[in-house]
Amino acid sequence: MKLRFIFAAVFFATVLSIVVHSQEADPKIVVTIQDAVQTALENNISLKRSQIQFDAAARTKKSSWNSVSPAISVGGGFSKNNENFAENYSAYVQASIGITLSTNLYSDIKNAALRYEAGELSYETAKRSIEMNVRSAFYALLYQKENISLQEQNLETTRELYQTNQRKYSRGAISEIDVLSSQVNYERNIPLLQNAQITHDKNLALFKQMLGLEQDAQIVLSGNLDEIINSLKPNLSGKDESVRSFVEGSDAKNFELAALEKNLEIAKNSLLASRFSAYGPTISAGWSYQPTWIKTPVAGSSGPNDGGRLSLSINIPLDGLFPWSRKNLEISSAKDNIKDLQLQIEDKKTSVQVETQSAIQSIEQMSATLQTLQASERLAERTYQMTQEAYGRGTRNYTELLSAQNSLENARLSLKQQAYNIATSILNLENNLGIPFGTLLNNENSN
Repeated sequence: MKLRFIFAAVFFATVLSIVVHSQEADPKIVVTIQDAVQTALENNISLKRSQIQFDAAARTKKSSWNSVSPAISVGGGFSKNNENFAENYSAYVQASIGITLSTNLYSDIKNAALRYEAGELSYETAKRSIEMNVRSAFYALLYQKENISLQEQNLETTRELYQTNQRKYSRGAISEIDVLSSQVNYERNIPLLQNAQITHDKNLALFKQMLGLEQDAQIVLSGNLDEIINSLKPNLSGKDESVRSFVEGSDAKNFELAALEKNLEIAKNSLLASRFSAYGPTISAGWSYQPTWIKTPVAGSSGPNDGGRLSLSINIPLDGLFPWSRKNLEISSAKDNIKDLQLQIEDKKTSVQVETQSAIQSIEQMSATLQTLQASERLAERTYQMTQEAYGRGTRNYTELLSAQNSLENARLSLKQQAYNIATSILNLENNLGIPFGTLLNNENSN
């Protein structure tokens, strides 16, 4: 008896140790939306690739003055004739330095600076795109989790109803067809729950990849769609003066519009560079030092003779004076590019205004619909409860109960779907305005 007790105690301790170590090795990580964004900005692969391109633009900017760096070289030589091999030779060493200055120096340096700024803007755009995708995926997972929970409740309800009908049938209170109908309804909900779980698991795996996490990482999302519903700022329609002032007075700018304006700066600098190339002079200067030693049978050996020289030159191109020349055509092409970008900017400004107003009106409409859906959900829930009570008393049949249950399921799912739609619409609005994500939601700080 004592040995059995000792064996049982050891076995229990071993199992407990395994469970504890398993939990310690594979802990659940609670992730808020801010945690997810921060993790993605640190680990996302595509963002790291954008960082490499941005670093390359930074190096180019730092070395943009290298066209004025002097060219320096050193060398030497030694030769002998085949005849009188021992008495004929020449030797020399050489050092030279040269520099070329052109009017393109200014445009080259400015172009490198503009390219760096464009690279910085591109990198910030990539970060913003990652953040928007993370937030959108986060909200989608919250919705899918709510859907799974709802499907689990529906499955449990239909299971209980099926078991209840089996008991009623055994007492002769209902017909067999009611039992079979409840069984079909119960079994119909099983694949719905399975499909919801599969969709959630697939998107969760993609979410981990976006965050740069290992697939075996155990994460739990913190938050729910009800928080989004309760955190909407009022008067998003723009009718409130404070919201209108915020939209119109914000220093933020649509990132696509900012990129077009930066491209316009680059295009104007390219036009300047084309003009410098067509009309600007180029000045070159060089100096070399080349002492040479020569020995011949007749003259004997001589001391070093300096064969180096100083040179200065200036070159003024005249190609640009001819309208058919390549350089003149490059100038015309640069002007056309500027006009095209100016038109794109004007069109983008109009698009941003139209999309902003449309998004605000859409959010206002969805918010109003959300209130209607909330009332419908409460009504459907009360109707189902009353129908369920009546069914228990025998004053309602199974078809009526099933109809009330389906109405409640649809009302709950529609409410969650609408909350998700509002969240994604707000993301698109914030992205279009170029304002920080979460500005139009009050629950960001709490997360």
